[in-house]
Order: sequence, then C-alpha cells, then structure tokens
Amino acid sequence: MKRISLLLCYLAFSNLSNAQTGIKGRIIDHYHQIYLENVSLYLIQNKLSSISDSTGSFEFKPLNKGLPDTLIVSILGYKKRIIPITDYLFKNIQLALDKPNALSEIKVKASVPMSEDFVNQKLNFLDVVLNASSKADPLLAVQSSTAASPYGESATISFRGSNPQLSQIYINDIPIPEPVKFTQMSSIGTFSLIPINTLKDLLIFPSNPPIDLMNASTGVVQIQTIESFNKPKVELDLSLGQAGLYWTPWVKGNNGISVFGHHQFGTLLKHLNPKSFLDLPHFNESDWGINAHFQTKNLWRIKLFNLFMTEKYASLFRHPSYEGLFTYQKTRHVQTINLSKLLERAQWTFKFGLHESDQQDSTGNYVYRPKSIHIFSGIDFQLFPKESWTIKMGYQWLQAKTNYQIKIPFYNFDYRPQSRFIPYSNKSQLSQHDLFISSNYSISNSFRIGAGLKLTHSSPENLSLFSHQLHTRWYIHDSKTYTNLAWSKQIASLFHTEKGYIWVNTQQLSWDIIHEKELSKWSFNAFYKTEKSVLNEGKAWGTELNYSLLRAKSKHEIGIGSHWSEIQTGSIIQKSPFQIPYFLRTQSQWKWPWFDVSISQIIRSGNYYKSLVASTYDPDLNIHIPQFENVANKTLSPYWRMDAMISKIIQKTDKSSWIIYLSVGNIVNKDNVRAMNYNQDYQFSFQEFYQKRIFYLGVQLRW
Repeated sequence: MKRISLLLCYLAFSNLSNAQTGIKGRIIDHYHQIYLENVSLYLIQNKLSSISDSTGSFEFKPLNKGLPDTLIVSILGYKKRIIPITDYLFKNIQLALDKPNALSEIKVKASVPMSEDFVNQKLNFLDVVLNASSKADPLLAVQSSTAASPYGESATISFRGSNPQLSQIYINDIPIPEPVKFTQMSSIGTFSLIPINTLKDLLIFPSNPPIDLMNASTGVVQIQTIESFNKPKVELDLSLGQAGLYWTPWVKGNNGISVFGHHQFGTLLKHLNPKSFLDLPHFNESDWGINAHFQTKNLWRIKLFNLFMTEKYASLFRHPSYEGLFTYQKTRHVQTINLSKLLERAQWTFKFGLHESDQQDSTGNYVYRPKSIHIFSGIDFQLFPKESWTIKMGYQWLQAKTNYQIKIPFYNFDYRPQSRFIPYSNKSQLSQHDLFISSNYSISNSFRIGAGLKLTHSSPENLSLFSHQLHTRWYIHDSKTYTNLAWSKQIASLFHTEKGYIWVNTQQLSWDIIHEKELSKWSFNAFYKTEKSVLNEGKAWGTELNYSLLRAKSKHEIGIGSHWSEIQTGSIIQKSPFQIPYFLRTQSQWKWPWFDVSISQIIRSGNYYKSLVASTYDPDLNIHIPQFENVANKTLSPYWRMDAMISKIIQKTDKSSWIIYLSVGNIVNKDNVRAMNYNQDYQFSFQEFYQKRIFYLGVQLRW
C-alpha cells in the first residue's frame, strides 16, 4: 500500500508553567509538498481539539493539564493515528489510506512517477526557496546539489562529468530543449522557465535515468507542476531585478487555473552593482503563462502548462582581434498538455509538448540565427497488478526541425567586422520514434528490481537502435539503509551546428549507498560512464560523499567528490573541460527569531585549457596568428564562490504574508572563470567571464 508521508514540523513547546505551555505545528504532505488543511487533531488528556488551517498550521494553547498527552490525527480517507506526545522532538507522522477504499489507493499510487522507485535525491519547495545560490530557481537549486558538476554558473546542468547538452530537463514528462533564460549570462539574470510557484515535484537522476524518458542518457531532472489549488490568491514579487505576478483566479475543489508573468529589468540592479555590470549595457526579459489542472468525478485528469517569453541582452565582447558588443535576443513558446484516465489498477496518459524558438547572436564578423521547433507526443499505459509490481509501456514521437544561418570567421582567431567570413546555412531535422516497456517488482521487503527495454527508430538516417537498463535496490538495515546498483545502455541525439543531429551512445554503471534517519542522511556514490559519437569518444568516472543534518532550527549539507573525464578525438586523448578533480559543496540554513540565514559555497579545481605556444605576424591580415598546444594540459586557478541570503517571513494573517530577502552573490568577490568558453590562449573571447560581487534584494507579498 502506498503511504503518504506527512511531515509535522515546527513543533514547539514553551518552557513556562503548565498553564502557559502550548503546542504549535504545521502539517505538510511530504510527497506533494503542500500544506494539508482540515486535518482533525485531538489531545486526549487536555481534551482539546483543533483543525489545521489553509496553511497546514494548528495550535493548542494553553495546555491546562500539561504533558505527557496523546495526540489523535485523522482525516477522511486515511487511517487514524494515535501519537504519544512526551518530548520536544520533531514527529514524522505517516497516514496510510484506508484499506476498503481501493480506488483511492490506486489513484494516489498512479499519480506517483514510476521512476521514483529508484531515485536517490528529491528537492522540495522549501529546499529551493531557502537555497541562497538558487534564488528560488529550480534548476539553479539542482546545480547546487553535489550530483551536478557544472563547469560554469548558469543553470545548464552537467551531471557527473558529462556534456550538459546531453542532460535532459522534463516538465510534466515533456522534454524541454534549452530550459533556461540567458544561458550565456551565467548567474546574472539567469532563471529557468519554471516558476517556483508552480512547482510540485523535482526528482534528480544524475546517472542511469529511467528508460521511458526520450533522449535521456547522462542525467535527468523531472519537474512536475502542481495538481491542486487551495483557494484563489495573488502573489507579487518585487526586486531589483524583476517584477512578478502569480494569480489564481479560479478554484473549484482541487481544480484551478493560475496565471503568471514576469518582467526582468537591469536598471536598478546595475545601479546598485555598477562595477559588476560594467560590461553589460542592458539585459531584460518578459514572460507570461498559464498553469492549470482539472479532474472530473470519473477520474479523468488534464494538466496544462503554457509559456511565452522574449529576452535580449548586450555585453562587451573582448578578444585579441576585436572588442565590441555581443548582442543576443530570443523569443520562444512552450506548451505541455497531459491527459490521463485513472482506473482501478491502471492508468493511461496522453502527453503532448511544443517548443518554438527564434534566436539571433552577433558580434564582429560572427552571426548565428537558429529557428527551431520541437513537437513531442506520446501515450503511456501503467499497470498495477499488485502492490509490489508496476508495469509501464508506451510509444513516444519527437519531431525536431532547426533552420539556421551562420556567418563564421574565416580565421578562428580573427573576429574583426571587416575580416573575411564564411556564410553557412542548413536545415536539420530529426524524427524519432520510441517503443518502450519497463517494470519494477519487489521480490521481497528488502529487494526491488527494475528493468527496461526501448526500441528507437530515427529518420532521415533510417536507424533502429536498442536501449536497455537494469536497476536494483537492496534494503540493508530496517529500511533506513539501502543501496542502488544500476546499469544502462542508452542513446541520445545531440544537435551540432555543422553536422545537424548526431547520435551519442552512452553506457553507465552507478552504485549508491544511502543511510537515512529521521534528522540526518549520508550517501556514497560511485559511477563510470562512456559516451561515443561520430565527433569523439568520452569517458567519465568518479565518487561522491554527501551528508545532511536537520536540527531544530537549522539544516546543513556537505558534499565532497572527484569527477574525472577525458575526450578522444582521433588518436588524441585529452582532459575533458568537464573534469573536476576535486570539489567541495556546503549549504547551511538557520532559522532565527528575527530572520532566516542561508549560506552556500563551492570550492573546486579550475578547468583545463590549451596553452599558447607561439604566434606569428601575418602582414597581409595585419594580425598575429596564435599557435596552441595539441592537448589541454594546464588548469586555471581553483574556483571558490560563496553566496548568502537573509530573509524574513512575516505571517500577517491566515490570508496574507510577506517575504523580505537580501542576497549577496560571490561574497568574497573572488575572480572566478565562469565558463569554459574562453579562447585557447586564455584571453577574453566571450562575454563576462569573471563574476563580481552582486547585491540583490526584494519582497514577495502573498494573499
């Protein structure tokens, strides 16, 4: 039987006399990360009753008979729980569904992703909001986790030494290409496409992602939008960098429609941080969209997510041959639709996704303008023959077309506007069809196994390829310590400006051991993977060690590890730019009476680069021609970044609240190389490679 975990947090007792002692708490659905209202609570000894409000909060005060006491927690559809209250510790309360209501049990089980059986890491809403470096951005929150090893500071995720272009982001089971705004601007103005207000679920698969996900081979982030709306509400965000609106105009039961919009501007942010934004003349972005969920009485469900966006910026481009403005602008439209039908022991789902974009980059004698459209559709059928067995099968289709025009410098060392260039245009398309079947089965209480097969056919290459995987999970000790061993062989398509869509074959072997307690968790992870395409071959391997601790008023996480990777092109083998021989990540959050503090930092080795050997002067071109070493054998200086945020949540009433925050990026103002896109002689070649200290403040109003 699927259990819904309810986390009862913020349980506090005063140290006053019995007459003054009170109990406060908040009930949260652990899976959906939403507050539960109308939960009945009763203290037997004190003969007091209460019902949780719309924020999941409850309070008993005063307690005339003091403690110990017995708390009864109940809500329709779940088994009643009787809990002794004898101390001040946090209490984890699990409410199981009533056995006679079999349809409701399957309904809840069907709404849980099948892939969650083997996931090791899951972020919730509070993890994202309280993470200093994420600034309430889901993908930046993923980047700050140890499983991701980004080479720069943008939300483009690189998992465990892999090319970030091969990592896949899914919104409501729909693959989204380029799911970030301002990808070339690193943390300045970088936000993902998913508003934090719409977030229900975020699963992270750094290795061996589920085989039912299309084009996923080296890491997956699964994001689900909310499926319940409590009441009509309005949320406003005002900060130095943006203004946002989240409005729920209609709610009926759990059904509802929300409208969101943001406009990002740089004037105030630049005014407060003049030196940090000196080389950034302007940047702005506007987006708006709709998120909706509907469910009928006969268990038909439809979920919609729609977004329109435009963005542009200009930055100073520095290169030994040319210095000028780099301009960027892009418009896009994202649409996802999920239609599902819940049966007693089955669920089928139809999904459709659309992504359109038009982009233009230019500087000097370089111009790049791609227009792309991605259409995705699929149908899944899940069976639940019994409590311990799940089967999923389906068909998926992806149609991708990219038309692009490029002006490339004739000499890669000469970006002057008057210099020669090569005009180039192409139309690339990919039609990919997938048939898959996967199954998870619990052989015993301590052992679960999952396997999957997928047949992929693509055109115009007319290729048919097999992918397969195997997952196992052993519970070693009283279901608190378990280990996952997984192997997979999958394929993915990667877009290349000159070769169009190319296939990348990957194999992965990963081993994870996790020990979870009520207030702490540690894990050890080891992995090995290979990637092979017509361009090159790559290998990556490494280990990680993570530990997290939850205290009454603080939370702490630390992760250390080493990711090694290499790339072979022809007979030349060199270090990959994604290699990080060592890294250390820490995150800490403190909840104090007057404000909350969040601090995160990362320390890691610098990237490898090819050093300059010599240069010769060409009188005809009137420029020096550089010569470099064949392999990247030198590293940049170590990277160290620390971010902090101070925030205060002011609960004015049950209907409104304020959240005030101040964040400081790169506190120590250490010059860090922000990406691997510097040119080979370690000169400035693209925009803004050194991150400066940035102050950011804002306020959020909810009612």
